[in-house]
Amino acid sequence: MFQGFGEGLIPFFLDLRFHNDKSFMDANRERYYRDVRQPFYDFIGAMGPLLQQKISEDMEVRPNKCLSRINRDTRFTKDKSPYRDHLWVSFRQQAMPNDGTPFYWFEVSPEHVNWGVGIWGENRDIMDVMRRRMVAHPEEFLRILPVLKKRNFTLDGDEWKKMTVPEEVPAALKPWYLKKYVYAEKQDASLQWIFSPGLVNRVMEDYEALAPLYWMFRGCAEEAMNVMDEMGGNV
Repeated sequence: MFQGFGEGLIPFFLDLRFHNDKSFMDANRERYYRDVRQPFYDFIGAMGPLLQQKISEDMEVRPNKCLSRINRDTRFTKDKSPYRDHLWVSFRQQAMPNDGTPFYWFEVSPEHVNWGVGIWGENRDIMDVMRRRMVAHPEEFLRILPVLKKRNFTLDGDEWKKMTVPEEVPAALKPWYLKKYVYAEKQDASLQWIFSPGLVNRVMEDYEALAPLYWMFRGCAEEAMNVMDEMGGNV
């Protein structure tokens, strides 16, 4: 049963930040399992049934599939530090790839905790579907804005610099229209919340409130996939 993250979580991340090498990790692996991985697994275990009951039965909730790896992929980055000093959880549809699949996430670092819902990575096909929907059915998106404001979530994601927004797109949706990818992120989360067993209910209440946004993202992703399949069949 999840009782909150323990007091050993943040010190481990800080120690790893300043001793980011294999010798430290080898000497502290049991500490990592105890103070970091197991509490995250417990959190996922508590969240999983709620997500499948209240959001979608086909949500992936196996801890080893939801928790990010502590090892970094350093092949394509100048930073060769082998380990992360933070971890995140992602909940997405089973058997779906990371890129282009709508997901809920939860992240803890030594400085902050946050969570939200979105689409990871630049994906022109999905965003083009979303842009077409903004023009044809702007009310679908406008209904979500009050929920984001009430729950203190902001919309984020990189923007196209030279994209023209059609005049029929409402002003409130213009930031959405310009996104390369998009996600909604919690703005008022306190790091102290992670030490309370009430964290699960706090996060789940937001996830449930953001379900219309999740399903809108998921509908756009499925439509984009169908379009690509049709184009492939016509080649």
